[in-house]
Amino acid sequence: MCRKTTYLALCVGLLWIWAGTSCSRNVSPWQEPKMWYAMEDTAAQWEADVFYLVSTEILFSFDSAGNELYNAALTPDEKQALNQEMDYVKRYLGDSLNFVSPYYHQFTMNAILLSEDSFRMAYDVALNDVKEAFRCYLKRNPDRPFVLAGFSQGAMLVLDLIKQMPEEAYHRCRGAYMLGYRLTEEDLANPHVVLATSATEGKVVSFNTVARLEAQWDFVSKGAAACINPLNWTTDTTTATLYYQQDTIYIRQDMASHQLLAQLPDEQRYVMPGTECWWQHGCLHHWDLLFYLKSIHQNMLLRTR
Repeated sequence: MCRKTTYLALCVGLLWIWAGTSCSRNVSPWQEPKMWYAMEDTAAQWEADVFYLVSTEILFSFDSAGNELYNAALTPDEKQALNQEMDYVKRYLGDSLNFVSPYYHQFTMNAILLSEDSFRMAYDVALNDVKEAFRCYLKRNPDRPFVLAGFSQGAMLVLDLIKQMPEEAYHRCRGAYMLGYRLTEEDLANPHVVLATSATEGKVVSFNTVARLEAQWDFVSKGAAACINPLNWTTDTTTATLYYQQDTIYIRQDMASHQLLAQLPDEQRYVMPGTECWWQHGCLHHWDLLFYLKSIHQNMLLRTR
C-alpha cells in the first residue's frame, strides 16, 4: 500500500501551493461558493461562528490520467465523502452558531505512508488551502467572535491556524478545538497556544482517547505534553462519566502520556473495521469526534456568549 510519490503528483501539489492568493484578489477560488460546504450569510441571528475543518475522508485520489495524487482532487464524489462528516458535525455545532466549513485539498490517508519530506509537501497543500480560506472568512466576517474546530487532520490544521493567526483575529477567537490531535512542548511554547485548563480559561482544547495506553496512534498522539477532558473540563485525573448510546463509559486522563483513558463495558463494540493498517484495536480515534460533540457545542456557546 505504501508507494513512493510520483513526480507528477507532487508537482500538482506544488502548483496548488503556488496558486494560493489572498482573498482580495479576483482569482482567489475561495470567493466561489462551490469551494465551501457552508458559508452562510452573516445575518443578525448569528452571535458567533464556528470555522470547522473536516478530517481525512479521502483514502486515495487520482488525476484524469490515473496517476495517484496525495491531496484530494475535490471531485463531486470526494466532496460527497467530505459532506458525510460535515452533515453530522453541523447537526451539533450549527445550533446557534454560524457553521462555516471549506472544501480544502486535504492530504489522503495514503499520504501518511509517504516519506517525511513527501508527506510534508502534501500537508503544506492542505495548510495553504486552509490559510487562504480562513483569510477569506476573516475578510467576510471582520467583527463577530468565532471558534476554530477540527477533527484529526482538521485538528492538525487548526493548530497551525492558531499559531499563525493575526493578532486582531486571535482576540476574537474564543477557542480552538483540536479533536484527536496532540499538543507538544514545542507547540505550547507558541504564545498563541494557550492550553484550556477549565471550561472558560485558556484557548486551545486538545485530547486523544484510547481504551489502553499501548493502543495509542503515534501519528496523532506521540509527544503529547498536555490535554483536557472535554466532559468535565479538567486537566487532572478526575473521572468523567459519558453516556453513549447504550453504554456508560468512564473517562480520565493518564498524566504520564496525556491520553484520555476510556473504561469501556465492551471494547469489541468500539472496533472500526478497516482501520487495522492505521491503528490497533483499543485506539478510539474515531470516537474523539463522536463522544464529545455535545459537550464541545455547549462549551462553544459558553465561550462565545
